[in-house]
Amino acid sequence: MQFSKAPIMKDYGELPFGEIPEPLKYSRPFLESKLSNGVTVCSEKIAGATAHVSVYVKAGSRHEDLTTTGTSYLLSHLLARGTTNRSKTEFAQECDNMGAVYESKADREWTRYSLQAFGGDAGRAVGLLGDIISNSTFNSGELELVKEEVSREHEANHTRYAETMLENIHFNSYRDHMIGQPIKGDRDLTATLGIDHVRNFHANNYYGDNIVVVATGDVNQDDIVEAAEQAFASLPQSVSVETANSNTPVYHPMLMMIRDDEMINTNVGVFYDAPSARDPDYWAFRLFQKMLGNYRIDEHAGHINDPQKQYNVIHTLLGEYPDVTRADCHYLAYSDCGLWGNYLYGNEVFTRGMNWTACHVPTVYGHYVTQVEVIRARNRMYNDMMGFEDARSLNEDIGNQIMTIGRRVPRSEVATRIANLDAYHMKKLANVYFYDAEPCWTNWGPIEQVSVVGSYKYFKGNTMGTVTSMHQSLHD
Repeated sequence: MQFSKAPIMKDYGELPFGEIPEPLKYSRPFLESKLSNGVTVCSEKIAGATAHVSVYVKAGSRHEDLTTTGTSYLLSHLLARGTTNRSKTEFAQECDNMGAVYESKADREWTRYSLQAFGGDAGRAVGLLGDIISNSTFNSGELELVKEEVSREHEANHTRYAETMLENIHFNSYRDHMIGQPIKGDRDLTATLGIDHVRNFHANNYYGDNIVVVATGDVNQDDIVEAAEQAFASLPQSVSVETANSNTPVYHPMLMMIRDDEMINTNVGVFYDAPSARDPDYWAFRLFQKMLGNYRIDEHAGHINDPQKQYNVIHTLLGEYPDVTRADCHYLAYSDCGLWGNYLYGNEVFTRGMNWTACHVPTVYGHYVTQVEVIRARNRMYNDMMGFEDARSLNEDIGNQIMTIGRRVPRSEVATRIANLDAYHMKKLANVYFYDAEPCWTNWGPIEQVSVVGSYKYFKGNTMGTVTSMHQSLHD
């Protein structure tokens, strides 16, 4: 979408520097309350007939240890399987009677429990979520069923390429910290976990100061607060146990080669040490992510004048590889650390080229960034923010911000921050973070042509690819 009425040839139709689109100058009312036991309750009302209610708990795989890895994932599946007030069947039936959809998601720093319901049932949704959070029976029989389900998920890890690669990338980057361990834990260790491990994790992390209730859609803040006061009344405000693994993870540049010659295609990940979600450069890296974007061969491998490729460096380079079918730019920002990089998937013939492309493009940005790429990425972010019109997307946006940044960031503030970023600023950041840097390389699949190279220096030299052709050892 073009945000200026000026002719397209005048600064590419971009708004004046620092100015934001008119719709983004207005932010919806965001209401926040704190209960007596520390539980935070917040809401943002938008037009529609549905409501999305979520409970975010500041506890994830980061807060485990090597002997209990996977506990938070097991707990997220277990809580809805019976409370002191209702059985798992009654919980499911009550959700069905409301026309509600329940889901849970465990992450590295937080866990989310959500119900999508009609607006008039938002209070009931809070009550149901509060019941499973506060009154779970921790049935050992149900835990064994959950462990079987998780074991089957582990069995299928080799079929979920992108998800498994991102887990490998985390481990490769943060080997000395629990944030580098897989969210689902280790399959063998998961089998040894008992109900006491799950109960202790809940007791140590599920308390008032760690919990945020977020309601979006057709909701009323007073009704949500009233329901939350009843549903979460039994939770303590704090616990005496110190938060586990609160030390800042240390990034380690590494090579990880997982060779599997039975696979058809290769997975490649090249990721850099990046700012945390609370760093001043966070929003600039969000813009970097949009600048590179996602690549799919069936969408972007047309003629060089295809508008999706014309002003995107990485898409242009990937267009030269006929069997590189996918590329995704990821910015994985946490409360005190972050990773930024590219995941690529393609034929083994182009393994070296994928590794080179993923580190060459950020290096090029350290010397030259076109204003066109910045404008296009900025406009994508504007469109995304104006597209948060469904209750679920808005809820997840609010929850992620509160869990990582520590507060709700209004979209007018986000727009203003990225409106004041230009090509010079982005080039300067790329020079600091990417040029002559030390990224982590993770390769998985039929990777003989790169796995035989044992030297990190051989790969690292490609981060100076704009100096001489000698610094392009991976280039086919």
